[in-house]
Amino acid sequence: MNVVFVLAGAVLGIVLAIVWWWLDDARVLVRLQAQSAPEGQVYAGESGHEVVLARIDNHLGDVQGYEVWLGRAVNSDTPYGHVVEVPDGWDPKDMRVDWRPDGVGLAFADGGQILVPAEHFTGGR
Repeated sequence: MNVVFVLAGAVLGIVLAIVWWWLDDARVLVRLQAQSAPEGQVYAGESGHEVVLARIDNHLGDVQGYEVWLGRAVNSDTPYGHVVEVPDGWDPKDMRVDWRPDGVGLAFADGGQILVPAEHFTGGR
Protein backbone atom coordinates (compact mmCIF):
# COMPACT_ATOMS: atom_id res chain seq x y z
CA MET A 1 0.00 0.00 0.00
CA ASN A 2 2.86 2.40 0.78
CA VAL A 3 4.25 1.82 -2.72
CA VAL A 4 0.96 3.03 -4.23
CA PHE A 5 1.10 6.25 -2.21
CA VAL A 6 4.72 6.82 -3.16
CA LEU A 7 3.98 6.28 -6.86
CA ALA A 8 0.87 8.47 -6.72
CA GLY A 9 2.86 11.21 -4.98
CA ALA A 10 5.64 10.97 -7.56
CA VAL A 11 3.19 11.18 -10.47
CA LEU A 12 1.34 14.10 -8.87
CA GLY A 13 4.65 15.88 -8.22
CA ILE A 14 5.73 15.46 -11.84
CA VAL A 15 2.38 16.69 -13.16
CA LEU A 16 2.48 19.75 -10.88
CA ALA A 17 6.06 20.52 -11.94
CA ILE A 18 5.09 20.36 -15.63
CA VAL A 19 2.03 22.58 -15.08
CA TRP A 20 4.12 25.12 -13.11
CA TRP A 21 6.79 25.13 -15.83
CA TRP A 22 4.15 25.72 -18.51
CA LEU A 23 2.48 28.53 -16.58
CA ASP A 24 5.83 30.19 -15.88
CA ASP A 25 7.23 29.80 -19.41
CA ALA A 26 4.21 30.65 -21.58
CA ARG A 27 4.13 34.11 -23.16
CA VAL A 28 1.25 36.57 -22.89
CA LEU A 29 1.53 39.70 -25.05
CA VAL A 30 0.21 42.85 -23.33
CA ARG A 31 0.11 45.89 -25.62
CA LEU A 32 1.20 49.05 -23.80
CA GLN A 33 1.65 51.61 -26.56
CA ALA A 34 0.87 51.72 -30.29
CA GLN A 35 1.89 54.34 -32.81
CA SER A 36 1.10 54.52 -36.51
CA ALA A 37 3.44 55.97 -39.10
CA PRO A 38 2.55 59.49 -40.18
CA GLU A 39 0.35 59.79 -43.25
CA GLY A 40 2.52 59.68 -46.34
CA GLN A 41 5.33 57.71 -44.66
CA VAL A 42 6.14 54.93 -47.13
CA TYR A 43 8.71 52.15 -46.82
CA ALA A 44 9.50 49.99 -49.87
CA GLY A 45 6.25 51.09 -51.51
CA GLU A 46 4.19 50.13 -48.44
CA SER A 47 2.25 52.38 -46.09
CA GLY A 48 0.33 51.72 -42.89
CA HIS A 49 3.23 50.63 -40.68
CA GLU A 50 2.89 50.61 -36.91
CA VAL A 51 5.06 50.26 -33.84
CA VAL A 52 3.71 48.45 -30.76
CA LEU A 53 5.44 48.35 -27.39
CA ALA A 54 4.42 45.16 -25.59
CA ARG A 55 5.06 43.73 -22.15
CA ILE A 56 5.64 39.99 -22.12
CA ASP A 57 4.02 38.26 -19.15
CA ASN A 58 3.70 34.61 -18.22
CA HIS A 59 0.42 32.99 -17.17
CA LEU A 60 1.30 33.65 -13.52
CA GLY A 61 1.36 37.40 -14.16
CA ASP A 62 5.13 37.84 -13.86
CA VAL A 63 6.80 40.26 -16.29
CA GLN A 64 9.34 38.47 -18.50
CA GLY A 65 10.45 41.53 -20.48
CA TYR A 66 9.45 44.03 -23.14
CA GLU A 67 9.38 43.87 -26.94
CA VAL A 68 8.79 46.33 -29.75
CA TRP A 69 6.85 45.00 -32.76
CA LEU A 70 7.20 46.77 -36.11
CA GLY A 71 5.26 46.20 -39.34
CA ARG A 72 1.84 46.48 -40.94
CA ALA A 73 0.04 43.79 -38.90
CA VAL A 74 1.48 44.26 -35.42
CA ASN A 75 -1.58 45.75 -33.76
CA SER A 76 -3.99 42.95 -34.63
CA ASP A 77 -5.41 39.92 -32.83
CA THR A 78 -2.72 37.79 -34.49
CA PRO A 79 0.29 40.10 -34.59
CA TYR A 80 2.93 39.60 -37.25
CA GLY A 81 6.02 41.70 -37.77
CA HIS A 82 9.63 42.31 -36.86
CA VAL A 83 10.29 41.96 -33.12
CA VAL A 84 13.01 43.78 -31.19
CA GLU A 85 13.65 42.89 -27.55
CA VAL A 86 14.12 45.83 -25.21
CA PRO A 87 17.36 45.15 -23.31
CA ASP A 88 17.00 44.33 -19.61
CA GLY A 89 17.30 47.41 -17.46
CA TRP A 90 16.02 49.83 -20.11
CA ASP A 91 12.93 51.76 -19.08
CA PRO A 92 10.28 51.27 -21.79
CA LYS A 93 8.00 53.97 -20.39
CA ASP A 94 7.70 57.04 -22.59
CA MET A 95 9.42 55.34 -25.53
CA ARG A 96 9.69 57.80 -28.43
CA VAL A 97 9.31 56.68 -32.03
CA ASP A 98 11.15 58.54 -34.79
CA TRP A 99 9.83 57.66 -38.27
CA ARG A 100 12.91 58.20 -40.44
CA PRO A 101 13.25 57.70 -44.21
CA ASP A 102 15.65 54.77 -43.69
CA GLY A 103 13.81 53.08 -40.80
CA VAL A 104 12.46 53.63 -37.32
CA GLY A 105 14.37 55.05 -34.37
CA LEU A 106 13.32 54.03 -30.86
CA ALA A 107 14.47 56.27 -28.01
CA PHE A 108 14.05 55.29 -24.37
CA ALA A 109 13.81 57.56 -21.31
CA ASP A 110 17.12 56.36 -19.88
CA GLY A 111 19.03 57.28 -23.06
CA GLY A 112 18.99 53.92 -24.84
CA GLN A 113 18.38 54.02 -28.58
CA ILE A 114 17.65 51.38 -31.22
CA LEU A 115 17.55 51.94 -34.99
CA VAL A 116 15.57 49.39 -36.98
CA PRO A 117 16.33 49.61 -40.73
CA ALA A 118 13.23 49.61 -42.95
CA GLU A 119 14.24 46.39 -44.71
CA HIS A 120 13.72 44.53 -41.42
CA PHE A 121 10.00 45.34 -41.15
CA THR A 122 8.92 45.63 -44.81
CA GLY A 123 8.05 43.04 -47.42
CA GLY A 124 6.33 40.63 -45.04
CA ARG A 125 3.46 38.37 -45.86
